[in-house]
Amino acid sequence: MNRTLLLIICDFLLLNLLALTRWDSAEPEASRQPPVPAVAANAASASEDMVAAMRTALEEERAAREKLAEQMRSETSSRDATVRNLDARRQELEAGLQQARQAANELASRLTNTVVQANQQAAQLQQQAAAVQQQLAQTGAKLAETGSRLVETEKARESLNETVKLSEAERRKLTEALNAERDAARRQQQALAAIEQEKREVERRAAELAAAVKVAEAERSLLRENVTDLKQQVSKVQQEKERIQAQTAALATGVTQLAANSEELKKEIRENTPTSANLLFQDFLSNRVEVVVGGIASGLFSNGLKEKASATVLVSDGTQTMALVHVNESPFSLSIPGFGFDQPTARVVGRGTALASGGAAFLRADPRGMLVAVSPALAQRAGLRVYPLAKNPFKFPDALLVSRGGRYFGEVEFRLDPKTPGYVRMKTKVFSRLFGEFSPSAGDLVVSRSGEILGLMVNGEYCVVLSDLQVAPGGVLDPAMTKAAMGKKLEDFRGIVDRLPLPLQ
Repeated sequence: MNRTLLLIICDFLLLNLLALTRWDSAEPEASRQPPVPAVAANAASASEDMVAAMRTALEEERAAREKLAEQMRSETSSRDATVRNLDARRQELEAGLQQARQAANELASRLTNTVVQANQQAAQLQQQAAAVQQQLAQTGAKLAETGSRLVETEKARESLNETVKLSEAERRKLTEALNAERDAARRQQQALAAIEQEKREVERRAAELAAAVKVAEAERSLLRENVTDLKQQVSKVQQEKERIQAQTAALATGVTQLAANSEELKKEIRENTPTSANLLFQDFLSNRVEVVVGGIASGLFSNGLKEKASATVLVSDGTQTMALVHVNESPFSLSIPGFGFDQPTARVVGRGTALASGGAAFLRADPRGMLVAVSPALAQRAGLRVYPLAKNPFKFPDALLVSRGGRYFGEVEFRLDPKTPGYVRMKTKVFSRLFGEFSPSAGDLVVSRSGEILGLMVNGEYCVVLSDLQVAPGGVLDPAMTKAAMGKKLEDFRGIVDRLPLPLQ
């Protein structure tokens, strides 16, 4: 399902939600209630921005669908006209072919009759010649009297020979005409076959067009089903909002009584109130940075720079700021034997600002995580948020899982496994997200409901819980490192992964 179609669905549902919701009665009056926490205000602003963006996408998609429908109707009319023209042309050629066949049959009949008549005349002349010769033998004495008759008979014979020659010439002409008519009929049959082939091609294209129409109908049916699912999600978001508003109203009464400890109370409220998944994901998208990791790879005939870029966010453990990615998001691979690169480098860019340039390092908690050190001052200058590590990662039973640098997100439950300390196990079902469904995979970031980084997915089921951002011993990739030295490090870290429990590998 494409992104534009899904934006139309969301726009339709959000417009219905906005039309049916009384925002003036849902929000407390400013004169009677204390200031609303920033979470609810940010939710309303984000909803308004999303509604505006989705309304624009809806208008564009409607115009595109109307244009597509008009194009399909025009193409169908053109195909029908072409089929009708081809049928008319085929009928004309069939009529011409029938006339040619009739003319050929008439010519063949005339030629047969002429040949039969010529043969009959030749037989008669031969009989007459035989009778004359017999009379000459019997009436030799009367040769002088019948001399004139013999001359006439010779003339008649010569005339008959000329007639036979003319008949032969006419027969040859008729044969040539018949061959010409047959050639014309053959050419007409070939043209008719070409027309039939073109007709079949037009029918095939018409069938493809019909199949495309069926696909569009199937997409429309799927759209209706997704609309039902999104209505349920919107209802859930509305219930969550009402619950948060109720909690906010209840806590506001306590704020008036504990004014001296208001700041501490607000902090406690923020830490114990789960943030909406949509707000967490929106915050993640607005603070993404690009990490490019690469090195010089040896080829069969030459060496060349090989790099791979991925999106992530900046993380801090209180002492250092790092960009965190999975080793799969780089051109490197933990394997035995290890295939290293010459001069491995890494750089981080955020909002058009170069934040770091140098080498990468492997995470001590799990070498499948890679770190790139970033200057906190440059991050602050670029206006990027630095995510802290979760102080109490198990406060909430679920978390937000962000896949592929922000392409997908979903709410996921997790649980502790006593057999794998330092890791949590995610549910392996398919996760719901705003634009569809996806399954967790290695490299996905896990954000706690308090807006802190909980950990990094090391495979499709387990997440390493990050308590610090310490580099593994010997895990720094120096830009001056050689291919052999880097390959040895990759082998060593592959050995560390292989020694972990089987579910973590």
